[in-house]
Amino acid sequence: MKRLFSPALALLGVLFFLASCAKDPVENGNVSSNEDYAKSFSNRKEVKVNISSQNEGAFYAVYYEFPYNETGDLVADYALCGRTPIDQTISVPTHVKKLYILGEGVLKIVDTGDIAITKSGTRASTAISSEVLTNINSIYFPEAKYNFRHEDLYKCTDLVITDVEAAEEFETAQAWITFVGDGGFNIGGGWGRIWAYTYPSEKLATLTLDDCTFYGVVNGEVVQVAYSEIKNNKKHIFYSKDELATGSSSFRKVALGEFPKGVNIGFVFRGNTESRFTTPNLNELLAKAVIKYPDNTSFTITNGKVSCGFIQHIALGEFEGNILGMENRLPGQGGYDGDYNDMLCLVETNPVAIKPHDDVTPPDVNPATITEGLYLFEDNYPWRGDYDFNDVVIQYKISDYYTTPNKQKDVQATLLANGAKYNNTFGFFNLGTNQYTPMLADITGYDNVMRGQTYKDLGKSAVATFYGDIKPYLYNGSHYVFENTVNDNDKAYPYVLEIPLTANYQWSREFQSIELAYPKYLLWRSGQLSDGVWYVDCDENYVFKR
Repeated sequence: MKRLFSPALALLGVLFFLASCAKDPVENGNVSSNEDYAKSFSNRKEVKVNISSQNEGAFYAVYYEFPYNETGDLVADYALCGRTPIDQTISVPTHVKKLYILGEGVLKIVDTGDIAITKSGTRASTAISSEVLTNINSIYFPEAKYNFRHEDLYKCTDLVITDVEAAEEFETAQAWITFVGDGGFNIGGGWGRIWAYTYPSEKLATLTLDDCTFYGVVNGEVVQVAYSEIKNNKKHIFYSKDELATGSSSFRKVALGEFPKGVNIGFVFRGNTESRFTTPNLNELLAKAVIKYPDNTSFTITNGKVSCGFIQHIALGEFEGNILGMENRLPGQGGYDGDYNDMLCLVETNPVAIKPHDDVTPPDVNPATITEGLYLFEDNYPWRGDYDFNDVVIQYKISDYYTTPNKQKDVQATLLANGAKYNNTFGFFNLGTNQYTPMLADITGYDNVMRGQTYKDLGKSAVATFYGDIKPYLYNGSHYVFENTVNDNDKAYPYVLEIPLTANYQWSREFQSIELAYPKYLLWRSGQLSDGVWYVDCDENYVFKR
């Protein structure tokens, strides 16, 4: 709360009042309740998403922007992810004109509106059923960030040629490899090559390149090749650009050869970077790498080596075999997405029960919608504010796990700015339990709002898990303020504005009202802005730049 009386400010207040009386739909009787009042200030639109597939359980994700960078790394956060059948609603920012739907190795770009995809199908090869392919692309190696995490990154999943249960005696094992896909790596311009290698099983703990025998293709046959050929991107077994260019539904299957007991089989991948190996010891040492996961947990690698490819053994119906997924980058490198599906291959053996050295935890991608944005509060309730909407600026992220029976929601909140004399508290109210849960307290003073200030991290952030429906609130020491709290002083201005995060919004400087910083604001409130997008174009003379 900052506003003091002055003739100039009083005149401005009269103008605000006249604008609201003449233009605002609330004054015209079009809003019948507090909830309708809140909706009238929404900068989002509801979009229904209905997706079904040939085989249930196919993984799909919807994005508000192109999800890949120029080297094929998955960098965007999804707005929705789930497994078919999907029947859900998302709140799409008003400025988003295209939706990007990624599933079963295909990216579809559509105009913003209700989504209906019916009985989509995974293309099957002559060697792999559509059911197995769905499991590969959606269960074991979905196109999602950080499919393998924490201590699993250190594990080696190279195939071990040794005696196995439920198999007859054998001296050598046969192996074949089939190209399956790249999880969408090519969509962002990423292509990759793959080779195989073997080494004595007892060398695993101290493995070097000199211990390995490498295999590539010459004249259509898998033969031993020098590692120098691999470094020069020659004599690969598969090159994803060639495999995908055929447009065929039948992917190639190549015989790797026969291998005696006592050896391991690993794979080396080269995408847009250096060689990446399934054997951790062959990858470069990471002095320190910190991986921050979407659930707000993290994992730190210190002087360690991790795998850049994982093999998982699956048995599904009549099928039994191994799935290989490779990763283009190391943790800590820009663009590392940890999906481990930049190249996907099926590795079959005889005996079929040949398995990886270590087991890893399959990806656990919980269906969720993610809503991110800014809450901009005016804290002077129940009195008139100055409408700069910087009294409390909160960046938030809500992950709503919509398939959970208890409606679990993980919330992250960070204070970006504050310009108030009140001592404010921000939190969420649970509509089911009528419980207030504070997340950020003692918000007072003027930080990141004044002319001449340089943006600084305020060091206030929190995470919380809720169950049920929730809504944000601000407590100013005397009153609670919600999104549906009606401003009886100036109906053109609420006490809370929510701005989608993808808009790169810059909040007003202290004492600079919203319609000065964003000239289209009152046009929006009067219904004169056809696309409803007022919060993208600002007047830089009135905003705080960070």
